[in-house]
Amino acid sequence: MIDSPLPPPSTSRGPDPNRKHYTAPAPSVDFARSNNSLDWRHALIKWLSFACAIVNCLCAGSILLFSLWAPVFQRRLGYSQMQVNAISIAGELGMYLPVPIFGFICDAYGPAKLSLLSSTFFGPAYLLASRAFVNQLPYPVMVLAFVFIGMGTSSMYFAGVTTSAKNFTGNRGLALSLPIAAFGLSSLWQSQVVGRVFTDKTTGEPAIPTIFAAYSAFLLVIGILGALGLRVIKIGEETPKTEERESLLEGGQSSGAQGYGTTGEAAVGEEESWRRQFINKATREFLTDHTMWLFAAGVFLVTGPGEAFINNMGTLITTLYPPPSTVSQARNPIDPATHVSIVAATSTIARVVAGILSDYLAPLVPASDSCPSPLRKFPRCSRMYLLFSFALLMLLGNLYVSLGYVQEHGENFWIVSSSIGAGYGAVFCLAPTIVSVVWGTENFGTNWGIVTMTPAVGATVFGSIFAWVYGHYSNSHGVCWGKECYSGSFMVMAVSVACALVGWTVVWQAPSGWRARGIVV
Repeated sequence: MIDSPLPPPSTSRGPDPNRKHYTAPAPSVDFARSNNSLDWRHALIKWLSFACAIVNCLCAGSILLFSLWAPVFQRRLGYSQMQVNAISIAGELGMYLPVPIFGFICDAYGPAKLSLLSSTFFGPAYLLASRAFVNQLPYPVMVLAFVFIGMGTSSMYFAGVTTSAKNFTGNRGLALSLPIAAFGLSSLWQSQVVGRVFTDKTTGEPAIPTIFAAYSAFLLVIGILGALGLRVIKIGEETPKTEERESLLEGGQSSGAQGYGTTGEAAVGEEESWRRQFINKATREFLTDHTMWLFAAGVFLVTGPGEAFINNMGTLITTLYPPPSTVSQARNPIDPATHVSIVAATSTIARVVAGILSDYLAPLVPASDSCPSPLRKFPRCSRMYLLFSFALLMLLGNLYVSLGYVQEHGENFWIVSSSIGAGYGAVFCLAPTIVSVVWGTENFGTNWGIVTMTPAVGATVFGSIFAWVYGHYSNSHGVCWGKECYSGSFMVMAVSVACALVGWTVVWQAPSGWRARGIVV
C-alpha cells in the first residue's frame, strides 16, 4: 500500500494532562504505519474493531434491494406505484432522519451501543414485514416495518463508519472509504444470494416472506456481534502524523481542549459534560457556518436523484419494453438483480478509488512552524475536483436515461446503472471525508449525521417526482411503458446534480468560501 512521508514531529504541541482520553503510549496505528514502541494491545483492539466495522457495513445494506421487492408488491399486494414509492420513502426517512441522534449516541456513548440498537430495529421490523406480506395486513403496517428497517440500516452502518473515522484519523479518506464501500458491496452479494437461493423457480419472483424472515434473524445476530466488537481507542494530544490537522476550520479547536487553569476532576467532569450535550459548542459552530448549509444542499441535490434511481430501478426497467400481456413479445430481457449488482459493484469500486485518491492526492496544508509540510513528488488534486468529477458522471447517467437512449435497448442499461452507481457511491465517500477535514473528527458523528438527513428529503422529493410522472402516463391498470414514463423526472434529476456542482463551487471558491479562509480540502 502506498505510504506517504511523515512530517517532523511538532515541539509546540504536547499532551494535555487534563484531557479525559484513553491514552496510548504512542501515536495511533494508521493504514501502512507502525511504531516500535506501540502498545500492540491497543493496536489489536483497533484492528479488530475495524474488522467488525467492515462486517457491520457489509451486512447493513438490505434496504438497497428494495427495487427487487417493488414489482412483487405491485403484483401480489396490489399496491400502486405511488404506494410502493411511499414505502421506499418511509425506509429512506427512517434511514436518514434519525442519523443526528445516532451520531450523538456514537459520540457520547460509543458505537457498540448503536450496533446493539440496530439489532432491536432489524429483528422485529423484518419479521413484521414478512407477516404483513403473507397475511396481507393493512398497508400502513408495511410502511411502519420499513421505517424501522431504515433505522436499523443507518444505525448498523453508522456504527461501523464512525468507529473507523475515529480510530484512523491519519488516513481519513481510506478509513472512511473501506466501510462505506463495504456498505455498497452488501447489496451486491445479497442480491446474488436472493437471486440464487430465495427465488421462486416457477415464477422467477423473490420469495419475499422467506427472505424477510431470514433477514430478521441474520441482522439480529450481526448487530449483537458489532456491539461486542466495536471499540474506539481514544488517545491524548499527539504529534501530527500527516499533513492534515484535526480541524482546518478557522478558529476551530479540539473538542476536548480545556481552558487555562482547568485541572484534575474538574477537567474530567467538564469534558464528560461536553460530550453528553447534543448541541455542544462544536455543533453550534458547525450549524452556524453558512458553508455547511450550502455544502449540505449540494449533498441533497446529488444523493436525492441517486436514491430515487436505486429505489425505482426495478420499476424503470419495466417501462423500457411493452408488457408481454399487451403484445406478443418476449419477456423483458433486463434482469433487475443483475443491475442491482452492477450498481453495488461500481459504487463499491468508486468509493475505494475515491478514498485512496482523496488521501494520496490531497493538497498540502500550508506549512507552519508547528506543522511543516512534507515533500511529496506525485501530483496534487483537491478532493473537490474528485467530488465534481464523480457528480458529473452521475449527471451524464441521468441525461442518458432522460433522452431515451435505453428505451427498448436494454443492452445499454449497464451504462446507466454503472455511471449513476459510481457517481452516487463516490459522493457518499467524499462528502463525509470533506466534513471530517473541514470540521474535524471529534464531533464527526453528530456533524455528518446532520448532513446525512438531506438524502432522506432528496429521496422523498425525487422519488415522488418519479412516481407522479409514472402515474400520470400509466394506463387504467396502473402500468406504464415508454419514454414518457421517466424522461421528465430524470431530466429534473440531471438539472439537480448540475445545481449541486454550482453550489459546491461557491462553497469552495467564493470570497467567503473555504479557499479564502485557508481551508485546504
